[in-house]
Amino acid sequence: MPKQPITHSVRDLPLVAVELGSHSVRAMAAEKVGTDLLRVLAYEESNQFPCVNHGMVNKTNDAGFMINDVLHLLSNRLGVSAIPSAYTLIGGKGMKIAPVKSKRDLVRKRSITEQIKNEMKQECIDKIEHNNPDVAVFDIQPSYYVLDGVEQDNEPTDGQKASVWEIHFNAFVGFRSARDNMRTSFENAKITIEQSFARPDVVISALTTGHTEMLNEGCAVVDFGAQTTTLTIYKGNQFLLNLVVPQGGWHISRFIEQQGVPFNYAEHIKCKYGKASPGYVERDSAMLLPSNNPGQTTQRVSFSSLAEFIEMKLTEILQPVIDALVPYKDRLGGVYLTGGASLMSGLVDWLQERTSLPVQYGSHAFLLDRQTDDEFCNPRYSSLIGALIHGSDWRDSHTSLVVPDRKSFASRVLTATQQKILYVFTDTTKSE
Repeated sequence: MPKQPITHSVRDLPLVAVELGSHSVRAMAAEKVGTDLLRVLAYEESNQFPCVNHGMVNKTNDAGFMINDVLHLLSNRLGVSAIPSAYTLIGGKGMKIAPVKSKRDLVRKRSITEQIKNEMKQECIDKIEHNNPDVAVFDIQPSYYVLDGVEQDNEPTDGQKASVWEIHFNAFVGFRSARDNMRTSFENAKITIEQSFARPDVVISALTTGHTEMLNEGCAVVDFGAQTTTLTIYKGNQFLLNLVVPQGGWHISRFIEQQGVPFNYAEHIKCKYGKASPGYVERDSAMLLPSNNPGQTTQRVSFSSLAEFIEMKLTEILQPVIDALVPYKDRLGGVYLTGGASLMSGLVDWLQERTSLPVQYGSHAFLLDRQTDDEFCNPRYSSLIGALIHGSDWRDSHTSLVVPDRKSFASRVLTATQQKILYVFTDTTKSE
């Protein structure tokens, strides 16, 4: 008799999210300790190979190796032999939001089943992908429902009946190659993607879960990353706009490098001394730095000239975001900044002056319990926290799912008799 593959119930595994960024692959493990409340258990990252460009995987072998590497590090930190599955985020250059709907005439008034809702969702996915062969639906979420001509934002209850049902969806669409390369990367790593989520949806959730007033009033989120900057506008239960600018904080450092400063110094002084505008430099002085300019070994760079370089590139990157925000100004309560490059000094004031909208840093701290290190409140972790929240909700509605042991790197280095899975929520172990 052939040996049956080892499987793990998702209820027995820690929540793990993996994000493939421009310069690193990051992984975070957490457990749910209350309603919309997480405790971060471990975090690791690996930056051995650049394998992502503008938010899309372009080297699947390197990406697979780094996924393996970072999950091996994470499993060691957790004290487990293997992590067989993870949630992940997908987005990047070219991703947009497409409204799409499906309609069913049930002849007589009755409740709609979960099967019919799933069929309507799949119908919308098929409609988009069939008409656009190079496009894939990354994620699709219901935005509102129409029951016999009456609209409602909330998901219908079991007692609600109608003869004609419409479900309107927000579909996050992008290049099919981005989705396929993501899947291939995880297959190369022998890791199961438990579920993938659209990055804008995840980030919105991280910043607004439990704060319905922010959503009802309308808000915009500017996710300022290393190689991409994403603007998402959300109001009520609908995504109104998603704009991806294929530039971010890394491009500011590159621009400073073009002025003759070696890149590692450019990145350092940007982060430590950079201001969004020369007007925010309180006291000007100069730094003596190595020079890349011909005939020069060193050069003097003042804080004000550094701020000028930053503002020039910042304007180029964020002007499309500002232009996109203007038509929605009267429908928004504010703008929330997040992302690894968003902590530049003066950026909140700079963006507020140019949009005439209230701007503040978005925070996901309310989603973390007191035993979680304060470091994880940093905006650079918002996307991972959002993915874990989405993953927790996914698990709650898919409790019967099992994940195969794909023989990841961590499990291959152990013999079958040594393999153990730690049941994080019960602090017990089970031998295979």
